[in-house]
Amino acid sequence: MHKYFLYITGCICLLATGCHKQQTRSLPLLNETYRKNDTKPFGGYVAYNHFKKVFNDAFVETINDPFNVEWNRIKDYSAETQYSLYFLVARNIQMSDEEAGAVVDFVKAGNDMFISADYIDPRLLEKIKCETQRLNEIINEVRGTMKQTSVALTSEPVKPAGDPGSLVSTTPYAYYYYPFLNYFSGFDSAHTRILGVNEKGQPDYIVLFVGKGRLYLHAAPRAFSNYFLLTAANYRYLENALSWLRFEPKNIYWDEYYKNQDFTRNKKGSGDGQNDKNNFSSFNVIKNNPPLLWAFWLAIIGLLLYILVNIKRKQRVINEVNPNTNTTVTFAETVGRLYLQKKNNKNIADKMITYFYEHVRNNYFVNTAQVSPEFMNTLSKKSGVPIAVTQELFGSIERVNSSRNISDAELLRLNELIQKFYKKRT
Repeated sequence: MHKYFLYITGCICLLATGCHKQQTRSLPLLNETYRKNDTKPFGGYVAYNHFKKVFNDAFVETINDPFNVEWNRIKDYSAETQYSLYFLVARNIQMSDEEAGAVVDFVKAGNDMFISADYIDPRLLEKIKCETQRLNEIINEVRGTMKQTSVALTSEPVKPAGDPGSLVSTTPYAYYYYPFLNYFSGFDSAHTRILGVNEKGQPDYIVLFVGKGRLYLHAAPRAFSNYFLLTAANYRYLENALSWLRFEPKNIYWDEYYKNQDFTRNKKGSGDGQNDKNNFSSFNVIKNNPPLLWAFWLAIIGLLLYILVNIKRKQRVINEVNPNTNTTVTFAETVGRLYLQKKNNKNIADKMITYFYEHVRNNYFVNTAQVSPEFMNTLSKKSGVPIAVTQELFGSIERVNSSRNISDAELLRLNELIQKFYKKRT
């Protein structure tokens, strides 16, 4: 039966593995790259080409370096009257202090920067006094919850300034995937305008007026994916989102560097030396991606529970086995005490003689039915017991057999002679 169970279990596992592989092959890759040449569902091919059309096919320069390096290259010929536009869409954006400072300097100099990402490095957010709220969307992603979700562009807030509550919005742009729940909070309403909201009416697209320029922050990069823009008429969301930007910039930059930071940083570095190693360690990547962080802590907790459960030895406790005891001796002592208590010395003596005769027959192979001088001589020679001891023993036995009652002294004398015979034998 056990063998059949193993066969059935193996077949089920093979069938499940085959079905999983078949399903896996039928699904497209869902990596969120947002690269301009990536035609997969979450690539940026559609967004990049539509972006160029919105700006009348103007020359768009692709950037593959950290922003602080690019800013050092262009800031010398950046004119105040002719601004530049930097467009950045990525899943996660991690920056060093130098890069975050370069972003702020770029905008203060009168340029515009558009950033759309699920995760924006706290170094940058701290410099512009803004926060992101990502918990609800992360929970839905961890649970694998997908549904019809949407984003929308807004008019002016209908609540008091600074209140990130529900806003009046235009017609929502929807598709089926993880819900749009990320939003911004904590920003200065006097220098910020809300341009878009998530499905709960919370601000996910804002513009901050920093110095002479504008910093556009967007918390739903999936809205610029091929999948979203090719669903129904969602391409109009890109057009309307870009309509808030100032047109006819002198230079337009499309960022490709921050779309794959781990690869590019390992190859080129960001120019911070030792600080880069600290900022972009493997554990820091886990900390900056909450789903990975949750999985990491669950693995640690599971490992600790496994150790605690298995710290006890698995072998069953072996009960202590007591050594065997000579119950025959105990029985004889018990019976002897019983007879002694009843003062039946004759009965005790008869049993002692019977046991002695049994010993003689079994060990020396002589007949005890007739006790004679020849018998005693033969027994003395076979046992090695002196003839005098043997004669004295059988004399005591004869007296016991001929008496109806014997005293305690006679009983003790008989016992002493029998024990003396046992000690003298060879």
